[in-house]
Amino acid sequence: MSGMVLLLAVMIGATLPGVVRRMMPPLPPAELDGAPQAVVVLGAGRQRRGNGYQVPTAGLRRASAGMQVARALGLPLLISGGRADGQGPSEAALMAEALRHRWPQADPWLEEQSRSTWENARYSAALLREQGVQRVVLVTDRAHLCRAVLSFQAQGLEVAPHAATGTPSPEWMPSAGALALIPEIYYEWAALVVYRLRYF
Repeated sequence: MSGMVLLLAVMIGATLPGVVRRMMPPLPPAELDGAPQAVVVLGAGRQRRGNGYQVPTAGLRRASAGMQVARALGLPLLISGGRADGQGPSEAALMAEALRHRWPQADPWLEEQSRSTWENARYSAALLREQGVQRVVLVTDRAHLCRAVLSFQAQGLEVAPHAATGTPSPEWMPSAGALALIPEIYYEWAALVVYRLRYF
């Protein structure tokens, strides 16, 4: 009986946004010695659509959040994301195209070589240095931000994190959206271990 009660408590806890938020990898502190000089948005993969590709919902959300920050701060926008299979348009190109449907004047820089978060940081840093940029606002999903920020900081950039997503509210009302974040959070903790051993 006590085992069932414990299992029930865990299952209920996994639906509470306040509990789920506390399970996420902690955000590294922002380390900007001055105002940011650019906004960087990370790709979220591609989805097959017929004979082509489209931006998944997460990618649209990230791109929109990044564009809003860039417009608010009057900064250039860089979108980072390549082709995992080497075929078709890059994540960055697809996200830029999607942005132009809402903001026709959008003209982001594109980083189209990367196939992982580490490569997002590596190739974006090279492009940013060519533009004289050292300080960036980094936009991705909240669970992904810790690994992303650490990767960009490892390239010598100063980074302020900006979450394109959060947990549902109110914090203590059960939510299917909060429960859906659990696999992503577990993945990010596992990925952080791998990155710590391989890169950091």
